[in-house]
Amino acid sequence: MNPFFLGTAERRIFAIHEPAAASSARPRAAVLCYPLGSEYVCAHRSLRHLAARLAKGGFHTLRFDYFGTGDSGGDEGEADAAGMEADVEAAMESVRDIAGTARVALVGLRAGANVAARVAARSPGQVEALVLWDPIMSGGEGVPLPAPPTRSLVLVTQRTEAAVALRSMEGSSVAVEIVEAPCPWVETATITGVLPVRSMQRIEEWLR
Repeated sequence: MNPFFLGTAERRIFAIHEPAAASSARPRAAVLCYPLGSEYVCAHRSLRHLAARLAKGGFHTLRFDYFGTGDSGGDEGEADAAGMEADVEAAMESVRDIAGTARVALVGLRAGANVAARVAARSPGQVEALVLWDPIMSGGEGVPLPAPPTRSLVLVTQRTEAAVALRSMEGSSVAVEIVEAPCPWVETATITGVLPVRSMQRIEEWLR
């Protein structure tokens, strides 16, 4: 586990690199995109474990705090959608340099899934695969997400009306799966210390 800062002097982004623990036929890299607010706190342990699992499976894995959040520079009020997308792109560039690969897998949870989807839509040639884990949805009316332009998995851990509505996103390159498991972003799951093992295992398997 290697903590470091990426970005510029004006926009310092705290990141943690989990080196690939296993060799593979080609270098692979993944960027994990955190949720926001209290969901960030609740999901932190789960995403740390997911990063370790992916690294063990051969991915150079990077997780980071958006500018204005966590241990990155800036104040809370400076975190906005455009800035978070720029931070994801900076993280992608950093891990590509580390891994020596041109393309990166993006894994986003909750608000992080929505950010990852917008980045992938804007830069499809740089994204090898996209995992949208419990993206933020607007009731049963749909999701505020662009159509994924690359191989994508939408993973939902609660069977709700809005989750079922995600089925409309399914297509030749998009899989939608409901894997009922403890929600890593819910405080009660965090208090019990339960990890969403089935969800993490499915993400790891799908990205191979």
